[in-house]
Amino acid sequence: MTDNLEKMIDTATAAILDRKGYDVVSLHVGSVSVIADYFIIASASNKSQLDALVDRVEEKMKEEGFVMKDREGRSTGGWVLLDYNDVVIHLFLEEMRDFYSLDSTWRDVERKEYK
Repeated sequence: MTDNLEKMIDTATAAILDRKGYDVVSLHVGSVSVIADYFIIASASNKSQLDALVDRVEEKMKEEGFVMKDREGRSTGGWVLLDYNDVVIHLFLEEMRDFYSLDSTWRDVERKEYK
């Protein structure tokens, strides 16, 4: 992993944990996908917390000089995706995370948990 990728992951996961996001994981999908090198997946307990996670991640990533390529979804839909090219961040309400089951879809890749 390059220093830049490591810094992106560290920045995003710290921002998520700062706003009490939970079940935070990074998945190294680069070996099996062209979408990104890493996915970060985290849960929020309600829409207000999901908004807070999104705001904090965007703020901290911008402070570190990382430019967001795209943002999809809304807290009202229960899932927000923040695309930073090499790192894609998926922030979910718990029930939506269970429904989409990205953790299971990518179960054969390297996984790291954050607390």
